[in-house]
Amino acid sequence: MKKSAKRRRAPGLMLLCLGVVLVGFWFCARKVGAQTSFKTDKEPGSHVLKVKVDPKAAKPDPKADAGAAPAAADPKPDDKKADDKKGGGKDAKDDKAGKDKKDDEPKDIYNEDPVDYAVAGPDGGVPIHPEGRFRSPYAHPKFGKAAVVRVGILMANVREYDIQKGTFETDFFLTLTSDRPLPQIDLIFTNGKIDVKEVMADKPTFKMYRFIGTLSSPADLHDYPFDTQDLTIEIEDDDNGVDQVTLVADQEHTNLDINFEVPGWETAYTKARINTHNFPDRFDNDDLYYTRYQFTLGIKRYGTSAIFTVFVPAIVIVLISMTGLWITRDELEVRTNSTTPMLAAAVLFHFALMQALPATPYLTRADKLMMSVYIILGLHMVISLMWFFFEEKHTDKIFNLGKYIGAPLTVAILAAGILV
Repeated sequence: MKKSAKRRRAPGLMLLCLGVVLVGFWFCARKVGAQTSFKTDKEPGSHVLKVKVDPKAAKPDPKADAGAAPAAADPKPDDKKADDKKGGGKDAKDDKAGKDKKDDEPKDIYNEDPVDYAVAGPDGGVPIHPEGRFRSPYAHPKFGKAAVVRVGILMANVREYDIQKGTFETDFFLTLTSDRPLPQIDLIFTNGKIDVKEVMADKPTFKMYRFIGTLSSPADLHDYPFDTQDLTIEIEDDDNGVDQVTLVADQEHTNLDINFEVPGWETAYTKARINTHNFPDRFDNDDLYYTRYQFTLGIKRYGTSAIFTVFVPAIVIVLISMTGLWITRDELEVRTNSTTPMLAAAVLFHFALMQALPATPYLTRADKLMMSVYIILGLHMVISLMWFFFEEKHTDKIFNLGKYIGAPLTVAILAAGILV
């Protein structure tokens, strides 16, 4: 009687297991439906003007002659106004003379604002430059031939790479080498912000900087846990278009520092290229575009770490569950216990993997592996449940079905989950 009571309790336990399987599929469905968005905050740099004050000038001299005559008092406002009128405003004349002299001096084409000499049409509107390649008011036809600037980079280190946020902190050196004098350069980092900027050289045809900042690169997790991530630095001159500055990647001077490494990752490759940044039309005749320098550091996970942290636990869960296929109906409770705990372990293990990664709108390679594990565990439970839906005379057939069909099918499904 006790044995039959155990058998009657088994279907309820199996139904509970099926419910856990559905929970696992729900996790995968939520993974597929997730949407991610990456936002880059751009913070304009702030400039602080420091004024050095002479403390001696700010304090009165305590040793001053007590008998000295007091300082002459300021004239009354009416007297001062009369003096200005009488003298014809000497200060005003000096300012006017200095302004006229400044206007007479020729302006430097490197510092001249092209918008100032753009010409508006008879109907008004956006001013244009009738001469030169571009009509945009930000074009600079007086500049002449564009300066070809070779951009070199030396990455010193990468710290605090956060794959969930897609951000990393980096320290690197940047060089600009031009074939002719450069205009004023205003470098911006389109995928992050710079915390420290050090000017190491500032010559007309050569400039060198050291930057420390936090940049962002969205993670690509299609091949996780065998994924390779691109850490990108994007630089653009915010003031000068291609009519003044043309950036060129200096491959010869694109390097990593000696003993460079990213903790927990293996360096895969480096590459530098130039992209064209062409704004959608913001106004009429907005035809000027800019060149953008892009440096990419490729890093990948260590293969042994990926195997032992993801694949080995999943395979062990499947093997323990598969041993139940060789347990007879007389030990149905033991057979059930070989599947149910493994199902719970699979769900918890998959949940832990998801917590370590950002939400993605696609299935990663690890998700596909866990999908195959859920299918295998569900298959094992279905084979065991068949004993409760068929008469005892089919016991041997169901047992052989599990051994000779269920086991090979388990291996095939697991292989598909690993390789796909």
